[in-house]
Amino acid sequence: MDLIKVISKRTLALIILRVSGTLAGGSIAGVALWQAAALAAFIGVMDVAESLSRAYVVDGELDADEINTAFASSAEAEVAKNKKAEEL
Repeated sequence: MDLIKVISKRTLALIILRVSGTLAGGSIAGVALWQAAALAAFIGVMDVAESLSRAYVVDGELDADEINTAFASSAEAEVAKNKKAEEL
């Protein structure tokens, strides 16, 4: 149960990270804010779910390092994308 709690909290944090970077782009492109936010949240969750699934398929277990790697790669990619957008 503790594993589910950790993954849930970190998923929520990733959704916030994804949505905050996407709202401005969506509004510029003429997409409704709620649609841009929903799409960003869905993509964030699916990125992490894919990483966790790949780690689970390898050995049938998820350990703390695999969970950290899944979230870190998604978060780092989002932070890099946001920094690049701010520079433009």
